[in-house]
Amino acid sequence: MVQLSRRLFLLGSAGAALAAAGCSAPQAPGAERTGTGATASTSLALVTALLPETLNPIAGTDNNGMGKINEGLLTLRAKGAELPDLIPQLAASAPEPSEDAMTWTVAVRSDVTFSDGTPLTAEDVVATYAAIIDPATASPIAGDLSMLAEVSAPDPETVVFSLKIPYVAFPTKLLVGIAPASLIVPGQLVSESVLNQEPIGTGPYVVESFGDGKLVYAANSRFRDGAPALTKVTYVMTPDDNTRAQQMTAGEFDGSVLPPRLAVTFQDSQDVDVISATSADWRGISLPSDNPVTADPAVGMALNLAVDRQGLVDSVLMGYGRAASTFVPPQYADFYSPDAVFPYDLEQAKSLLTEAGWVEGDDGIRSKDGVRAAFTIMYNPDDRLRRDLSAAFASEALKAGFDVTVEGVGWDVLEPRIHTDPVMLGGGDTPYDVDSQLYVMLHSSYPAAGIYYDNPSEYASPEMDAALDRGRTSLTTQDRVAAYREVQDLYLADPSMVVLVFLDHTYVQLKSVTDAWEGTPTVLEPHEHGTAWGPWVNVEKWTPRA
Repeated sequence: MVQLSRRLFLLGSAGAALAAAGCSAPQAPGAERTGTGATASTSLALVTALLPETLNPIAGTDNNGMGKINEGLLTLRAKGAELPDLIPQLAASAPEPSEDAMTWTVAVRSDVTFSDGTPLTAEDVVATYAAIIDPATASPIAGDLSMLAEVSAPDPETVVFSLKIPYVAFPTKLLVGIAPASLIVPGQLVSESVLNQEPIGTGPYVVESFGDGKLVYAANSRFRDGAPALTKVTYVMTPDDNTRAQQMTAGEFDGSVLPPRLAVTFQDSQDVDVISATSADWRGISLPSDNPVTADPAVGMALNLAVDRQGLVDSVLMGYGRAASTFVPPQYADFYSPDAVFPYDLEQAKSLLTEAGWVEGDDGIRSKDGVRAAFTIMYNPDDRLRRDLSAAFASEALKAGFDVTVEGVGWDVLEPRIHTDPVMLGGGDTPYDVDSQLYVMLHSSYPAAGIYYDNPSEYASPEMDAALDRGRTSLTTQDRVAAYREVQDLYLADPSMVVLVFLDHTYVQLKSVTDAWEGTPTVLEPHEHGTAWGPWVNVEKWTPRA
């Protein structure tokens, strides 16, 4: 279950494969198991790479509409690998925009109670959103609501959102989990909130326990649709990928998230299913403007041409993913430009570099005006997938004459260096409208308007800003499509990063669980993923098979 460091955190990839065959057979989900994985027939035990530090929706937990504790006004309805529909959850009906899309009115359901028995009212919605946008709260998701001016409740069942700009994509901001107003202290730092460890919500589960590397959800007996058939869901933290794979092989847990290189080792297993979910979660390398090599536009273009992206999908992602040239995946339909693609053309990359004055030396590494074509790519050392992608990119770049070093560093080291050294990044935080996929990565108001890893290359283009702003504020689909097609054209002519791939997140689950329970389909996943997603994204809707 992953809720941390929205763009910079990802569950790790494997450095070594583990054979799944020939090991002890897992036990059925209804059997009593010893140790951490002990479970009853109506329980599910999942092992994950990381647990959240906070369960507070004001801090960003449950902000993608699929919360088990704190639900949003809207939620996601899966449509396979396509963009999901946004449908009412705590809202009584679809949000109603004003003609200029500057005001959005939402009717709040009158039949919902929090797990402590208090009724949900519009005031709870107001308190939640007001806390997020209050600078004194220091909410890490405040930047996601930069367009929100104020929120009010003219009556107990109505919420009015007043915006700073016209914004037709505002329903994507109504996925945030709602907390009770009685537990929200105005102006209190989010880090000091009681909701961090003891959340109260309207969702199908409550927190039974949280701590010591373990999070346990129990069915909410007051849930309006009735308590879930799966009465308990346990998440146990095991950071090491190989250890999680071994635990799954031994049948100690019902399911886990694994990087592709480990997930594929279960493909022929008689006891474990491999399940993948399409995502809008991208990986790419920043090109800092303060770096003497990557600041050269010719270098950025050459690196984009010199990478065999499909080769990375095949060798690093084991086929679980898609090549990417921009931040826009095909799921955005008309907003996606199929022509916005960097072809793999190593010879063209070399020609561009030579024309720009980057001359190849005797050792095969280029230089220009005494500057050697060398740089370091930083990555989170706990994330092996980023390490593997960084290493593969370095090998590709070497063919074009670049000496690339790969370095795993902690956040304390990475942050002060992010504008001078390239970083292997990930994104696609709330990817249910194209605006959220592009604005913070390409608009010149960032990173100042957001977090240090927003627009890490400090890309600035008046033409790009204008196109992004038109896409954000236009009221018709036709105008928005035109604006975002222009964004992709501008990016293709002057890339701010080397975007490499979109991931398919990979999960494993005991076949005995699949046989015992009628599950639910996966949804197009954001950057945030883990055991709160995948086949378990709607565990509250699971029903026992006959």
